[in-house]
Amino acid sequence: MKKFFLSPLCAPTFVFVMMTLFYITAYSARSSYGVFDIEKLGVSEVLTYFCYFLSGLGLLFFFKDYLRSPKQKTFFALVFLWLITLFREMGAQKWLTQHDSTAIKIRFFTNPNNPWYEKVVAGALILIVVSVVLWLLIKYFKKMMIGFFQFHPLYWTIATFGGLGILTQFTDRFPANYAKYMGTKLGEPVRFACKILEEGGEALLPILFLIALIQYHLIRCKKISQNGGESTNTVPDSV
Repeated sequence: MKKFFLSPLCAPTFVFVMMTLFYITAYSARSSYGVFDIEKLGVSEVLTYFCYFLSGLGLLFFFKDYLRSPKQKTFFALVFLWLITLFREMGAQKWLTQHDSTAIKIRFFTNPNNPWYEKVVAGALILIVVSVVLWLLIKYFKKMMIGFFQFHPLYWTIATFGGLGILTQFTDRFPANYAKYMGTKLGEPVRFACKILEEGGEALLPILFLIALIQYHLIRCKKISQNGGESTNTVPDSV
């Protein structure tokens, strides 16, 4: 199992297998031919929250890897983003306004009927999130690029996380955008596949986060062992 986690293909293989199983399960359980409405049944929501629960346990279990180390700020930034994505999944964008349901979308800010103070609060939160993401990118972009081409397992997991995140956003809007610009709806099999990619992808994102925590822990332990069991603060900062 440790060998699998330390393989660069760990995250891509996991996503491929789980998405395939998710598709087969959803397709087999559909009530009739067409798009299986897993959102209304609540199946995907329960699955997503369970995955967030598992990744939350991972944060509690592995937090000692980051305390009193050069990665401490990074850890707290990741915890912040984890909470933001969890709140987003819970519909926190609706908590920011009493007049609209799109508090994190452009049309919320361009709508003159929305109060200015709600726009200020939503805008400040978006600015904080973007700042944290940019800080992480600036700090780790070079390492991520080098690590990816060196087939480093941690950075392949991060790349898989980013790719899957982009894919879920694309498949979320693709059917509606297609109907808007083409004047006709996609066929039900394609809409079904988009729904599976969106819902399944959102559920797997926190698990990929957990996999990254496990990989960092295993790599860190391996380096400590190679250093003869020295203090964690002396472990080379290469991940």
